[in-house]
Amino acid sequence: MLKNRTLIGIILIVLAIILCFGITPLFSVVLEQKTTVIRLKEDVPQGAQIQPSMLSAVEVGTLNLPDNIITDPEQIVGKYTVAAMFSGDTFSANKLSDTIDTSDTLLRQLGVNETAMSVTVRSFANGLSGKLQTGDIIQIISVNEDNDDEAIIYDELQYIEVLATTADNGSDDTYNADQVNAAEDDDEEQALYATITVICQDRTQALKLAECENTTLHAVFVCRGDSEHKAEYLAAQRELLGVVDYETTEAVFNTAEIYDESTESEVE
Repeated sequence: MLKNRTLIGIILIVLAIILCFGITPLFSVVLEQKTTVIRLKEDVPQGAQIQPSMLSAVEVGTLNLPDNIITDPEQIVGKYTVAAMFSGDTFSANKLSDTIDTSDTLLRQLGVNETAMSVTVRSFANGLSGKLQTGDIIQIISVNEDNDDEAIIYDELQYIEVLATTADNGSDDTYNADQVNAAEDDDEEQALYATITVICQDRTQALKLAECENTTLHAVFVCRGDSEHKAEYLAAQRELLGVVDYETTEAVFNTAEIYDESTESEVE
């Protein structure tokens, strides 16, 4: 019995020595490892271009540091923020973009069948309380005050993509998560956006929106950010409208030309 106790005591002493002089120093080495990361010195809105003056280099421990964090300032400066960022935030690839989707850029990229049209936002609530962003998919509800406040969601206006929101001073707005979606006017006061510019898939949508301008319009949020879901919603809207994709139309025209040429050769 005494021998067993002695043996157990020796084993515990050996384990304690291994812990003190082996494992603990290794853990301390890991904790002491440092690296330099780049952090923001100030809050920046969505779509802001990162300037060197906005950044600071800070030495931090490597333990629990994300693998995708960017530590090279050259990979940050000059790029645009995908969403609003705040003082102390670090950078990763999914937070930055090489380009910014301005309304001018998006107008230039409209498809063959697509047009753009602005609709009036008559109140704060009508425009989703100032929280709409470029690329959002929305529904349009029309409330006709002359017809017992009848509310209608037209089939043609179930899924529409937002191209831009514009303040009453004519400036396009940039959404900030911590404030109303608005641009500063000349008096440095926040101005709510007055119109929403949307992408119409065909003339039918544009005509229906024009009709709805005589009513009160409400923007109903449907989808944001998920490109797969956005594509599904827009495809469903095009199918309902009977819009033929440009590639399909082009293929039909090419087939018709080939048929005409073959017919002419047979006549000759």
